[in-house]
Amino acid sequence: MGHLMRAAQATVRIEFPCEKRASTVLDALKPETETSPTRRSKVDVRREGRSLTFFFKAKDTTALRASVNSYARWVMVIEEVLAGIESFQYAIQ
Repeated sequence: MGHLMRAAQATVRIEFPCEKRASTVLDALKPETETSPTRRSKVDVRREGRSLTFFFKAKDTTALRASVNSYARWVMVIEEVLAGIESFQYAIQ
């Protein structure tokens, strides 16, 4: 017997230390939001002050989970890169 797959959605809000950081992360994620690698999910990201809100829509919960996990990893990697740049800039001053 097959399982009935239902559309799934989620909203995730991430707060950053400042508006500039939120804007930088959004700019880094833009290519990913404009061209989705799969038709199974879609993501819209909006900045409100120092927060980014991610609106995920997917054809099923598996696609939703994969999309949320991908964006979470990308945000963590971007944050690590930005922190590394900041510490490098501090070190050369």
